[in-house]
Amino acid sequence: MPFTFNSDQLDTEYSSTSRAESSRIIIKNFIKLTLAGLFIGFFHSHDFWIGLVLAIYLIYSLAKRWKRNADDKMVFLTGTIIGGVLGVCCEIWGVFFGYWEYHDLSLGRSFPYWLPFAWALAFTYIYQLEKDLISALSIKKIATKILLSIVIAMIFPTFGEIITINLGVWTYYWPLQVFGVPLLAIFLLVVFHTGVNFLMVLICKHFGWKNTVFNP
Repeated sequence: MPFTFNSDQLDTEYSSTSRAESSRIIIKNFIKLTLAGLFIGFFHSHDFWIGLVLAIYLIYSLAKRWKRNADDKMVFLTGTIIGGVLGVCCEIWGVFFGYWEYHDLSLGRSFPYWLPFAWALAFTYIYQLEKDLISALSIKKIATKILLSIVIAMIFPTFGEIITINLGVWTYYWPLQVFGVPLLAIFLLVVFHTGVNFLMVLICKHFGWKNTVFNP
């Protein structure tokens, strides 16, 4: 029997492989997010030590990028700084106007030590997740990348907040909540993370940094 090439079979096999890889990436990231949420939730009254652990992990992540001379190391560093700074600004705004409140902080503080590092790591987490899924699914269209970014920003940060909120880390005072997370907060999380992505697109284009997520 002569050998015949079936392109439909190849496409189906490739699609199955892509779906399997993307499922593995999603499950792995849900597990990472769950562990991080549990860590912050159970030890939130020791916020200095949480901050120290997160700072060490952030430095480790940046050093690992530089050590292997990753082609996206400047993108990684820039996004980390922007995410951390803008995240802290949002926290100051929310706490000052009483939209949410952190609990069990010593010395009458309203701002946990770990927050800047958590926001910085939030960028690295979402960026790497987007990068891995874009690669696994071979996404090329800009519209599809934007949709992926919105879906990730809507689901993953919300899932992490549900864990920490229900472990007593903080409380939102906005109405219409889902497991302690207001619909307005979910919307603002999407705006924040997609806004950071948009800034990174402009920065990457300005400096000519080629990047799978922001400037392919």
